[in-house]
Amino acid sequence: MSAERGSVDFDRVIPRRGTGCLKWDGAAERFGAEVLPMWVADMDFAAPDTVIADLQERLNHPVFGYPGNEGTMLQTAADWLARRHNWRPESDAVACISGVVPALYAAVRAFTRPGEAIIVMPPIYPPFMTAVEDNGRELLLAPLIADDTGHYCMNWDVLEIAVQRAKLLLLCSPHNPVGRVWTPEELQRLGTLCAEAGCVIVSDEIHADLSHHPHCPLPSRFPRAILLTSAGKSFNLAGLGGGVSVIPDTGLRRTFLNEVHRSQIQHTNLFALTAMTSAWRHGAEWQAALRQYLSNNARLIADFLAEKLPEVGYHPPEFGYLAWLDVHPYGEDAVLARRLLQAGLGLNPGPSFGPGGAGFVRLNFAAPRSVLEEGLDRLRQALHR
Repeated sequence: MSAERGSVDFDRVIPRRGTGCLKWDGAAERFGAEVLPMWVADMDFAAPDTVIADLQERLNHPVFGYPGNEGTMLQTAADWLARRHNWRPESDAVACISGVVPALYAAVRAFTRPGEAIIVMPPIYPPFMTAVEDNGRELLLAPLIADDTGHYCMNWDVLEIAVQRAKLLLLCSPHNPVGRVWTPEELQRLGTLCAEAGCVIVSDEIHADLSHHPHCPLPSRFPRAILLTSAGKSFNLAGLGGGVSVIPDTGLRRTFLNEVHRSQIQHTNLFALTAMTSAWRHGAEWQAALRQYLSNNARLIADFLAEKLPEVGYHPPEFGYLAWLDVHPYGEDAVLARRLLQAGLGLNPGPSFGPGGAGFVRLNFAAPRSVLEEGLDRLRQALHR
């Protein structure tokens, strides 16, 4: 299948080497050899034509001074949340940030003091853990639990104890890397638990737009929560930076934005403003086609593994383009790393995602079908050695 809808052609292979990108040009340094890179979470697809056109139009003006159109982008972000996730925040609840990860770090400083405990649910995107440890806070782990099919859920027994001494919980929603879109019932239970204990929740929802199931923005149910997001993941604009915070509660918003200003991460750059405004305003059809293509890629992985590598554990993700593969039967992590390198395949090692990551690898399948097929064949070669 070439284009999933209209002129969108996700099958087109776009060479990225030599563009200064981390995923391709930085892979040899990271892995110690040239590999097919299927690791860092950006996509090998062109951004939407409308975004490129709007960026080119802005480039046609030769002066790139400080931008003053943040309000337009913030209104577009609120409009997008209303269309995509059926929730419209009040206009004063939405503010600019330079990026989601810097905002995670700022939230740690805003709502806790050195030495205080912060809950994180591994296996999880590594900056959740480093944001806690780099700021001198106690990392309080509540590891997720997986059933025999690889479907993860929250560890309620641990959470009920942890919230009693934690000031803050960092939530990944949807959850990277295990592929969960948390249900409204799960979020209701978590929000109630934290509210009763006086524990603030910061919810990183940067992957939410790529959900295949309905996604519930956390502050839509619990105003005393902080939502962080961006168009970076869902429209392949990560290299431009930028993002928004959404905080309905006035007190939480004041506390958070004070730290954002102290950290000087309260601005989004000129081109990120242009690109995110364009994506959220005009990119819905492109993104719908993308979600269908990614869903087809996820099924391709399932079919390939069932036929070629039936011992690999794989639960198709409920969002996006990250496959969390259980490769325990094929040896220890160090052995697997060597085998993958010999096969010329660059994946994220599971242990980097914290407790619960040993014996896993994360594969980024946001690539043209032909590239994904090549990657899967290299995975087969690595595991059959």
